[in-house]
Amino acid sequence: MKETPAQYLHHHGLRKTLGRELVLTTFLDQSRALSHGELNTLLGDQLNRASLYRVLQSFEESGIVHRVPDDEVSVKYALCSGACSSEQHHDNHVHFKCNHCGETQCLPEVKLPKVKTPDSLKVESAELLLRGYCRHCAA
Repeated sequence: MKETPAQYLHHHGLRKTLGRELVLTTFLDQSRALSHGELNTLLGDQLNRASLYRVLQSFEESGIVHRVPDDEVSVKYALCSGACSSEQHHDNHVHFKCNHCGETQCLPEVKLPKVKTPDSLKVESAELLLRGYCRHCAA
């Protein structure tokens, strides 16, 4: 059984507010990465831009969403797996962006390849964005 948005927020140590529930419900309904602008459009006048920014910031800090690599100016966010927390994100996976519709999605089953770097470098994170056509646009 899936958690309700209220349970999800409680699990991540966040107070239940209308804005947080609206944003979380939108992510759950869309099941893809969303930019601030896309969220703002989907939410309409239910939440102002500044409140949306604060909700996204609190979600990222608490391990609910992670930033998704994108080749555009805007940042996109996607729901984290259940293993993420405020202490550490575990979202080192590949992301895919459709060249036609622009939809970006997480591919958690695809792990990042191991990369050998010089010993003088300490890599803390890595991102990989695959581009192509989603099944809807490729048809």
